[in-house]
Amino acid sequence: MKPIERPGVLSQRSRIPFVDGGLDENGTLATWRDMRRGLSIDACAAPLVLGSDAGYPRAARERFRSDGATDPREGSRVRATLNRHVQLTGTGSCVGDRVVSNVELEHLITGFDPARSGPFGPWVDQVTHIHERPFTTERRPTSALALVAAKQALEQAKIAPTDLGMIVYGSFTMSHMIPGDHCVLAHELGASRTATFHLMGACAGSVYGLGLAYGMVASGAMKHVLVIGAETIAPSLNFSDPLTAILFADGAGAAVVSRVENAPEGTGMLPPHMAFEYSESAIRIGRPSDGKNQRCFDQPSKDVPLDRLDRTLIEMGGGPSVLKNAIANMAQCTVRTLGYELTDLKGGNPELRATLDRARLVPHQANGRIIDGLTDRLGMAPERVTRTIYRYGNMSAASNLVALDFAMRRGNMERVLDAEGRVLEVRTTPHRVRRGELVLLPSIGGGYLMGCVGLGVNYEM
Repeated sequence: MKPIERPGVLSQRSRIPFVDGGLDENGTLATWRDMRRGLSIDACAAPLVLGSDAGYPRAARERFRSDGATDPREGSRVRATLNRHVQLTGTGSCVGDRVVSNVELEHLITGFDPARSGPFGPWVDQVTHIHERPFTTERRPTSALALVAAKQALEQAKIAPTDLGMIVYGSFTMSHMIPGDHCVLAHELGASRTATFHLMGACAGSVYGLGLAYGMVASGAMKHVLVIGAETIAPSLNFSDPLTAILFADGAGAAVVSRVENAPEGTGMLPPHMAFEYSESAIRIGRPSDGKNQRCFDQPSKDVPLDRLDRTLIEMGGGPSVLKNAIANMAQCTVRTLGYELTDLKGGNPELRATLDRARLVPHQANGRIIDGLTDRLGMAPERVTRTIYRYGNMSAASNLVALDFAMRRGNMERVLDAEGRVLEVRTTPHRVRRGELVLLPSIGGGYLMGCVGLGVNYEM
């Protein structure tokens, strides 16, 4: 098989000097070819290694080491290329049906000190930029939200549930563990013969899911993959911990990634960047009374009510260090997805700068201040950054996909402030994603798990 040589890259993190010689005439991954040495390696015979060597065939690494040659990654400068055979073809979303304003939330919160922090509503707006958030009504399973989002995405993609090759279901608030929300969703969707599994990536779950979808579709193993991010976090909120309880919300997002032949250049999907940095205390969920969780939870006080000890609760670290870490890592994931490093960003690389100036950013809606910090770090215009945090809060694994669907269908959100910085209203602006735009979706979640995917959009609502 003669490789088709098109400039490209399989992994930005390791900056590998390969071309897309691995795509055959149908765009299916078959071989890798090294640009300097003409080394071709069969894709099936060369397993991939994750981590710093991600995307670099083990056989090639061992050959370079054994013959004393310089690792071709060193000093290379390879830019990412959209794979036009891997396309976003549909999105969908569904949020909780109960809108909880900051005024209403204040009545649920204990432990807030207005003498120290000021009035509750303005304080929440200041530290998170969240004006309201959706909660699900009691007993509505997470998969029910996912089902609505999935149907929307399939309708947009113009495919039937039976056309799906795989469903990736990202969530850390499953309503059912076995058979599992992913199985319930597939059954109720009418895709009961489709491969499906649960991915536990916390807030980075949908970005990891999109990364897996890219691999399955790019390889030719699947034609259509449905990625779900779905959460019902409200039942796990600890309302005596104001810093955590004010953040989270309930919702589900969906995206269909499909193999498309003869798609135009400048559209498709970039190879994903995914990474990990261990943090035991950044975000954790469990029952404080469970002895197995003593490593993660402090010894509970005798004053804590028994019903709280027996509930599964979420805890999350806060403070400037968490904020700075989230900004730095999402910025790094974003530029690495484009084939660059933070040094290129800091040095004002003109190619990177031009790419960021014309891109749309749909980041994880972790916290408004984190989104503002990421916008500043990347030097992007605020109007090119999607913000659903104002009304939707932080939906963890659903966050990126709900924000993407909002950007595709409706546009963006913006706050109207008075002279003293108080929120007067939150309104929708019709700045929707257009055909041909590059959309970047960075995320970071508990673990820490982090990553970013890039989409060259080939349709618009």
